[in-house]
Amino acid sequence: SAGNAKKEFNYDFPRTARAVTFGFALHAPLSHLHFNFLEWMTVRGGFQGLSIPVFKTVMEQFVYWSWVSNSLYHGAMGAMQGMNLTQIYDRIADVLWDTQVAQWTFWIPVQLLNFQFVPVRHQLNVVLLTSIVWTALLSAWYPPEEETIDSKEEENSNGSN
Repeated sequence: SAGNAKKEFNYDFPRTARAVTFGFALHAPLSHLHFNFLEWMTVRGGFQGLSIPVFKTVMEQFVYWSWVSNSLYHGAMGAMQGMNLTQIYDRIADVLWDTQVAQWTFWIPVQLLNFQFVPVRHQLNVVLLTSIVWTALLSAWYPPEEETIDSKEEENSNGSN
């Protein structure tokens, strides 16, 4: 039957372009600022030894960075897909908490190891490389709006046969 036919794979170049644009134009430069600020707070606070990775991870994951970067990701993806401000706000409101929970599962172990064992000058490089995997996961979990709508329509039409 037509409902069982396999969809032909078509590589989504615009989606890749959006992810690359986000990574290079927004995420990497802002991450650089974030890491400088995080290091400044660590030095200023006098943290030493094992308190350094714990402090940095808590600040990054629970206080400010993950909330900002995940909101920025979903907002930027929505804007590049042509959503208006209300749609972007709704998208962020709908997915931010689930993204945060996934982020904590993925990034807390990565960052504890990164902040403990990688020299400060290379910590951002570890994050930027690991972010390729993280962004691919986000892209898979939160496909562009038109794909989500198409999938729901297909499910509804297959269920009504």
